[in-house]
Amino acid sequence: MDHSAPFEEMREKVRDIHDLTQQLYTDSADFPAVNRNTKRILASLEMLRINLEEA
Repeated sequence: MDHSAPFEEMREKVRDIHDLTQQLYTDSADFPAVNRNTKRILASLEMLRINLEEA
């Protein structure tokens, strides 16, 4: 039984969210609040990525 499958699915979802957030960050240069908040989201996603690597 493969116990790593759920973690791989989570990793893929985190990558997808990261990609979307990165696009939003790039497009938000004229909106400082959106820009700051997307930076925070990217930092949180990095922590999720690290947690999932350890799992």
